[in-house]
Amino acid sequence: MWPLFLREIGATPTDIGLVFGVGNFVAALSFIPIGLAADRWGRRPMLIGVWVMSTIGAAAFIPLTDWHGAFLGSALYWIGSAALPLMSAHLAATTPRARLSGELGIVYGAFFFGTILAAPVAGTVAATVGLRGGIVLATLAFLTSSALTLRISPTPTIAHVPGLPLPRSFWTLVAITPFAALIATIVTPLFPVYLRDIGAVPLERVGIFVGLIALGAAVSSALNGRVADRLGPVPAVVGAGTVLMLGAVTVALSGRAEVPLALGSLLLGTNSALNPVRFGAGGLLSGVLYDADPLLPLLVQLALALPITAAIAVIVSRIVASRRETPDRG
Repeated sequence: MWPLFLREIGATPTDIGLVFGVGNFVAALSFIPIGLAADRWGRRPMLIGVWVMSTIGAAAFIPLTDWHGAFLGSALYWIGSAALPLMSAHLAATTPRARLSGELGIVYGAFFFGTILAAPVAGTVAATVGLRGGIVLATLAFLTSSALTLRISPTPTIAHVPGLPLPRSFWTLVAITPFAALIATIVTPLFPVYLRDIGAVPLERVGIFVGLIALGAAVSSALNGRVADRLGPVPAVVGAGTVLMLGAVTVALSGRAEVPLALGSLLLGTNSALNPVRFGAGGLLSGVLYDADPLLPLLVQLALALPITAAIAVIVSRIVASRRETPDRG
């Protein structure tokens, strides 16, 4: 609900997108040093650390009376995104390869489960105690989550062993990843604002639609993991892109009709399953496009979702094939 809070204290959609984008950019820059530190000192202390930083970031929104002070809170909050690759690495070290995609899907699904539970009541809470009061309660929930990270089992650090050379298609995937992140984030940063401004959804019901996005993310994360295990990465990625495109179409055509808007929200959750770690460009562009026309972020997502995910699927399939064709060393 923080986009609505920033809107309440004077931020425009472009300002909100800028806060989101800068925070994500800073967080993205932190991923490599956090990963290197995890290799050296273990994943558990890094997981605890990023969760605590994210909690501090959420708390930093509470005293704000001017939106310009939100950049620090946004950066700290989104550094918590590093928890997802750290947890992925933790699972990769402790889970048999045959079950890894499915286990990752379950964990990511559980990650969104808290939003599914909290989002439907967030609007009611905000209408009762105010948006600032809602952020206070959310920060308390973050404190509880941070405390639970203390129960994560440590894994031993492993000396680096040079592996197989990365294929050229891997670097192509690296180059296209920011575009995938863009389509994953171009709608969601301002979606609560869209619901209020265009969908005319009462504040107490905004959280329901945000919760439906989280529900879609949880279901598609688990489902995509199973599909990837059984059919390979290509059907999983292309299928997710198709669902994302359908979600953008449904929301764009729903107007103020809440039933199709709810269905579109559910389908838009696939964006989180495609790219749990978000980049800042999508958030910044979202604000600029929304200021020009609230439908533009949806239309851009609609135009790019399937082509970009199809390209990623082809590249991933080539990487997997090249790794299988290369004989093991030894």
